[in-house]
Amino acid sequence: MKTNFRPAYIKDFAACWKVIDQARQSMIESGRHQWTEEYPSEKDIRKDIENGNAFVLTVNEEVVVYGAVILNGEPKYKKLVGNWITEGDYYVIHRFATLPSFQREGLARIFISKVNSMCEVEKIPSIKVDTNFDNTPMINLLSSMGFCICGRVNYGGNRGQRFAFEKLSIAMEPAE
Repeated sequence: MKTNFRPAYIKDFAACWKVIDQARQSMIESGRHQWTEEYPSEKDIRKDIENGNAFVLTVNEEVVVYGAVILNGEPKYKKLVGNWITEGDYYVIHRFATLPSFQREGLARIFISKVNSMCEVEKIPSIKVDTNFDNTPMINLLSSMGFCICGRVNYGGNRGQRFAFEKLSIAMEPAE
């Protein structure tokens, strides 16, 4: 299985949307409230790509993981109910999903590890992620990768309250 982590391009839009749409439908069917019929939308994904924030993990050149990786990109994080580990620059991962047929193969873990490598190269201190209280697979993934729950962030409306996680990047980990 050959994987490749790279930016998403406009030519990848249909494949990116397939990942998001199938993951969203799977979440809705399983009763998880991470996403709704309206969010994320095709417009959100297209905007991620156009802004250079969309990244994909491919397996044998097929897009199987999608995520928006945005530098300092979440204004709601300024109103965290809790305490972040770090202040200053961070990458946030939003709209993160794996094609359901590729779930539980460690691909989301590879994607996050690649974001951590981006942090090392760019000297970004941490990665922040938020997820719905009932998104157990994501909570388990983040916890197993050393992310700490730092508090709650409130998006209001249908998106509501989320657990807010942070992990020090490789750039900030002490040398052994």
